[in-house]
Parts: sequence; C-alpha cells; structure tokens
Amino acid sequence: MANLYFIGRMGSGKTAIALGLALELQEQGIRLGYFKPVGSPPGAVGVEDRDGLLMRETLKLNLEVRELVPLAFGAYYISTYKDAERCRQLVREAYAKASAGTDAVLIDGTAQPWAMAAFGLDAVSLAREFGAALLYVLRPANDRSLDDVAFIARCAREAQVPFAGVIFNNVPRVLLAKTEGIYREVLAARGIETLGIIPSRVELSAPTVAEFYEILGGDILTGEDKLDNIVEDVLVGAMTIESALGYFRRSANKAVVTGGDRADIALAALETDTSVLILTGGLYPDVKVVARAAEKGVPVILVHYDTYTTVERLAEVSRVVRPGDARAIALARESVTRYCDVAKLTGLIRG
Repeated sequence: MANLYFIGRMGSGKTAIALGLALELQEQGIRLGYFKPVGSPPGAVGVEDRDGLLMRETLKLNLEVRELVPLAFGAYYISTYKDAERCRQLVREAYAKASAGTDAVLIDGTAQPWAMAAFGLDAVSLAREFGAALLYVLRPANDRSLDDVAFIARCAREAQVPFAGVIFNNVPRVLLAKTEGIYREVLAARGIETLGIIPSRVELSAPTVAEFYEILGGDILTGEDKLDNIVEDVLVGAMTIESALGYFRRSANKAVVTGGDRADIALAALETDTSVLILTGGLYPDVKVVARAAEKGVPVILVHYDTYTTVERLAEVSRVVRPGDARAIALARESVTRYCDVAKLTGLIRG
C-alpha cells in the first residue's frame, strides 16, 4: 500500500477531507496511520496541534499528539529549532512511530506546501522521503487559484514525486459551474486529475465564534454558551447610525466589528441577524449593549486591538472540525463519499 500526502493552503479544508477519507478506509479494514510532520498550533508554544488532536481522538490512535505532530511552524522557526538536521531526524523518528503496524499513512501538510523548505521539510521533500503521493486540496477563490496547483504539480514531477491530483473543496456557488467545467479542463490539459468537487457547505466552511475568539483573544462579556454560532460574513460598523440598519440587514449570521464606544452601532447590529459583536479599542461598552446582547443571546467579545488590526486578524480565521463534534465529522465523511472519487482515492492507497 502507499501513503497519501494532503497539501493545500490554510483554510482549504484538507484535514476534514483526510478525516472523511480515513473513516471510509477504516471501514474497509485498512489499518491507517496519521502523521503531520509540521504543525501550526494556535497561540502559545506547547499548545497541541488541533488537527493532530482531532485525528488522534476520532481515529482512536495510540500515540500522543506531540508524536503525531513533532514540529510546529512559526514565523521564527529557524531561531526556535536552529539545527535543520536534528529537525529532520525528529520527523523521521516520529514517522516511524506513526507508521508502525499500519497499512498506509495519511500525511497532513501544514498551512503552506513550502513551509520549512529552508530545513528541507517542505511537502515535496517529505513526500519523496516517505513514499507518498501528493493530493492538493484547493478552495478556489478565482482563476489564480489554479496556479497553486499547477506549480506544485510541476515541482512534484521534477522531484519525481507522484502527484495524485486535486480535490476542489468548499467551492462557492458562484464558482461551482466554472469549476466543474473550465477549471477541471484547464488542469486536465496540464495532466492534473480532478478527484472531487465539493460544494461549499455552511456547516463545514463557515467558522464559529469560538474560532474568532481563538484568534482574537480578549474578554467575553456575554454569550459564553453561544460560541458555536456560525459566522458567514464580517461587517465593519463605521457608518452613520442612519445607514447602519440597512447595511446590517444585508447579511445573516454575521460578525459585526465596531468600536467599544459606538453603542449606537452595536445596538443597531443587535436588532439584525448577528452571530457575534466584536468591540475594539479595549473600550468597555455602554451597559445597555451588554444587556441587549444577553437578551438576544449574542456573544460580545471585547478586544484591545483597533478596528483595522482586528479585521486583519480575522482573515486568519478558518473553520475547524473539533474532536467530539459528531455532526461535523459525519458531514466531512459524507462530503468525501458523495462528491469525491472514493474508488480512485482508495486505489491510490492500495497501490
């Protein structure tokens, strides 16, 4: 049997695809291992990689998360680890544990396929070392999204690493027909096979308030029991109160970002379909805002960033499937079995 290496940019949903396929393969009796050479845990050093934790718990693996995910990719990883050869040795040792007693290993890439290339730990190099075929999971945003796939596929072939193909994941409705027709054909002309086209599903693609809080930190003033609210849009409340209500009514399940001193804007947002209210500048709001939010069941997060910085940080937020989230895990499996070529994916694993 052969290994499969899932790669893609942050927010592509590659771990959810790997999980869905793993559950299907386990049911076929294939003994699967999971390995993520380079993780990207949120927050402080020492926090367990959330993808590793999800796979360990869901697939019932007998290794600790730190064994499944031996390294973490940070902005200053060279300063942290210093010794490239030692890092490569750690990855080899961890892979030996993760693959022991298995038929095949699903290898999970980090936020970018080229991460830690300076240490020789990029996806192409590791796929060659561990005898894995690369599978690109792509969340298309526009035509330029295809460039990522075509470039990585060419790099893989030049390195004599098998490139299995691409799965388009969380495809927006406006791009679905183009993906099924034009995008598939453009990649086929480059010798790249499309192995799945999964339409966007709010339950799996939209982040929750918990993901927003994980990135922003701050103080939760109310709504601690509503952190599983789905957020489909982010609006900035910087307009006049006269135009606020009309603006906010255009989007449902939204996050509204505004200054803590803009009680008028905050109250207007709370009269519409709002999933979370994010107040910036570290300014505690008028008590009427907190009371109305509690009444409406809307979480309020107070952060110390300014509005511009807050919105920039929110660009890092993506949906995370968490251990024990039975509905999201079932949807991840259904997405694979319904929209992907499971027979071909299984054939890649079986060799």
